[in-house]
Amino acid sequence: MQNEPLKLGILGAARIARGAIIPAAAKTSAVEVTAIATRSSEKSEELRSAVPEAELFEDYEALLESQDVDAVYVPLPNSMHVEWTLRAIEAGKHVLCEKPFAPDAAGAERAVEAAERAEITLMEGFMYRLHPQARRLSALISSGAIGEVRQATAQFGHRLDDPEDVRGVGSLGGGSLGDVGCYCVSGLRLVFGGEPRRASAFARFKEDGADEELAGVLEFDGGIGLVSCGISSARRERMEIVGTEGSLVLEAPFRPDKSGGEIRISRGDATDTETFEDDDPYLAELEEFAAAVREGREPTVGRREILGNARSLGALMDSARQGGRVQSLPEPF
Repeated sequence: MQNEPLKLGILGAARIARGAIIPAAAKTSAVEVTAIATRSSEKSEELRSAVPEAELFEDYEALLESQDVDAVYVPLPNSMHVEWTLRAIEAGKHVLCEKPFAPDAAGAERAVEAAERAEITLMEGFMYRLHPQARRLSALISSGAIGEVRQATAQFGHRLDDPEDVRGVGSLGGGSLGDVGCYCVSGLRLVFGGEPRRASAFARFKEDGADEELAGVLEFDGGIGLVSCGISSARRERMEIVGTEGSLVLEAPFRPDKSGGEIRISRGDATDTETFEDDDPYLAELEEFAAAVREGREPTVGRREILGNARSLGALMDSARQGGRVQSLPEPF
C-alpha cells in the first residue's frame, strides 16, 4: 500500500467517528473509509449519506473479515476497546483505538503483546499529541525554556447531563478518569518525559461505579503532577507547568482545535504568548497512523504510550477505590 490509501473500517457509529474521523478522512488521500459496522438503522442512513462509497455492515465480525479493510478504527465504549482490538489483531488488521485504550495495565499488556507477535501497528487516539501546540510544548520543555520541570497541573472536565451517555456509564467503562482524565495523565507524562513512580487519588463515585470527579497525584522522578477531572461540573481545561526558571500555561491543552491553541511562557518579569492557527488534529492523527502502517514504524502514540498511560490510569483508579492509598507503579520500560 505504498502509494495507495490505507483502507479503514470503522467499528460502530459513535459520535466521534461521525463528527471527527469521517470528515477528517475526507480531507486526505492517505486514508479511505471503506467499511463501517453499525447496529443502528438510523445511523446507517446518516452514514450512507456521509460515506456513500463505504460498505455498511450490521456485524463487527463481518467487517473484520472483509478483504477491503487494512485497518480498523475502534470508537466503541471503553469497556469494549481491548476486546475488539484483540479481535482485529487476530483478523490481521492494524488498529487505531480511541482513548482510553484500556483502564488498566492488564488489558493494555495483552493487546500490546498480541500486536507485537502479529507485527500489527497499534495506535491510541490521543489526537492532541499531533497538534502543533503539543509539538511546540515538547520542544519548549526539551530546550530548557523553563528550566527543569518541577510541578505540573492538568485539568479537564465538563458536565454530562444525559444519564445514558456511555462516557458516564460505569458498566461500559465510563467515568471522568477515562473520559477526560486520561488526557491529563497523557499530558503529564509528556511534560515530565517519563513514567510516574507512585500514584494516589480521591474520587466521588456514582452508584454504578463510575467516578464523577477525581483528583490525583502522580510522582515522577523530576517532580509532581496533579490531575483534576470531572463529568459533573462546569467545563474546565487547563495545564500549568512550573520549572526551575519559569512556567508555561495552556488554556486549551487537549482541544486546541475547539478552544483555540495558546501557550504563555513566563520567565522572571517577561511573558510571551504563542498562538496556533486552526489545525485539525484528527486529520493529523489519521495521516500519522497511515504513515506508521506504511513505513512499518511505531506511531507517535504507539505501544509504549499505550502501556504507560494504562498503567498510570489503573494506579490512580486503584488508589481512589482504596480511599487514596498510594500505589507503586512498575519500573519504566
